[in-house]
Amino acid sequence: MNEKKSTRKPSVKKATTPVKTATVKKEAAKKTVVKKEAAPKATSKKAPAKKVATTKTVTKAVKTVKAVKATPAKKKEALSEAVSLAAVSLFQLRAENVQLIDLRGINDVADYFLIATCTSEAQMQAILNELTKEFKSKKIQTKGIEYKSGVQWAVFDAGFELMVHLFEETKREEIQMDRLYSDANIQNLQEKDFIKKTTKKKANIEDDLI
Repeated sequence: MNEKKSTRKPSVKKATTPVKTATVKKEAAKKTVVKKEAAPKATSKKAPAKKVATTKTVTKAVKTVKAVKATPAKKKEALSEAVSLAAVSLFQLRAENVQLIDLRGINDVADYFLIATCTSEAQMQAILNELTKEFKSKKIQTKGIEYKSGVQWAVFDAGFELMVHLFEETKREEIQMDRLYSDANIQNLQEKDFIKKTTKKKANIEDDLI
């Protein structure tokens, strides 16, 4: 009987030790899980800082766009009296394809070339006479006229400021002054910018009387 009791005691001692180690391992595992879950909280706090930075850059971009829109557009340069007077005469006498070539800094002959097409030699002569009369009435000095019958090209020289070149269509296509001075600023002038409605009506009445 004494031998059976001694054999039972060691078996109880062996069973208790694994239970304690198992519970210790589970508690250690729980602690590690808690530590791992705590790590993402630190990253979530940093996220709002990035959003604030992006909103600042957006507001800066909006301010720069507004500043660009606020800049006023450049106004067109006003034409001189000589150029305006010559253009009015050309449109009144129905010259075609009127162009203004800005030669400042490109050619020393004149600041501007005013070019127009005439449908006939008679129209060319009438425009030259009108230019001479108008410039004389405004007391604007001129250097003279270069014209020969049959050449299909005439020049009204108003000095260093302006030269008016009148062509018949075939001669204008041959010379191609707009290509010769392609590096200059070339404007296609419009009749509405120089001739008022009352002036047009007057011209139509005179044509009817003729």
